[in-house]
Amino acid sequence: MFGGSKRVSQPANLNRSVQQPVAAPSQSTTSSDEAKAGRFVAIRKLIDTDIRPYVQADGGDIELVEVDGNRVKLRLLGACGKCPSSEMTLRSGVQTRLQAMISADLVVEEVV
Repeated sequence: MFGGSKRVSQPANLNRSVQQPVAAPSQSTTSSDEAKAGRFVAIRKLIDTDIRPYVQADGGDIELVEVDGNRVKLRLLGACGKCPSSEMTLRSGVQTRLQAMISADLVVEEVV
């Protein structure tokens, strides 16, 4: 019964790979990504033109690390990185300026 020489044929499409259609990115995803990129650029420009010169005048520098939603992650460098007033600089200076010029919901966080 099982040892016979009867040959069983395989279905013709067994070895073919099945390709699923690839969905195009949704318009809302693209718009959201563009909005995030635009916000990042606006924050970077404001830091470069309005904030960095004051930080550099005190012997330091400031680096925009990341923008994650309403959280702006910054790194203070040079003299400002070791200054005991760095938290005040970030909150009273940088955060207040970003909130006034970009969006009131922005929160600045220091990255070490």
